[in-house]
Amino acid sequence: MSRNKLFGIVIVSLALSIGASVSLAVAKPTAPISIEYSVPKNVQTGDTVSTTIGFVAQTDLEQLEVSVAPYEGLAVVSKNEKAIFQNNKKGEKKEIEVTIRLTAEVGYLSVFATTITSRGPSTKTIAIRYGTPSDQTKQKLKSEKLQKTQEGEKLILLPGERRPKKGRQE
Repeated sequence: MSRNKLFGIVIVSLALSIGASVSLAVAKPTAPISIEYSVPKNVQTGDTVSTTIGFVAQTDLEQLEVSVAPYEGLAVVSKNEKAIFQNNKKGEKKEIEVTIRLTAEVGYLSVFATTITSRGPSTKTIAIRYGTPSDQTKQKLKSEKLQKTQEGEKLILLPGERRPKKGRQE
């Protein structure tokens, strides 16, 4: 074994023996659920369409609470904006059907899935896009991403005194 590897093992062992914790990168956990959906193509402003949203449990769930809400550019027409399912088994799929009306060129439907397991509650969210932005809308969205800056104050230059460089005397 090389000297560097041995030195690394000794350092880690020493750190663990004095109670230091060696942590791995911890990602923010999301709900143990996958969300499936399909959106009709060519949805235009004013169209009313239905989407079936499926929720597949990745582990046994005590409870699954799902809700949808319009984010931007659409209205939810159906009454079933929220549903609660009890005792879902791993791999079991639950579905809700949501009907929306597109009120702009592009609209987004927010979907929230909150699960309760033996580890406690956790939530997963997605946004479903309806419609297709035109080239003009795409350009507008790009320009909105640019940050606008405020105009600064004018800089007034005044005559200054000349300073000698270090190490030289004038």
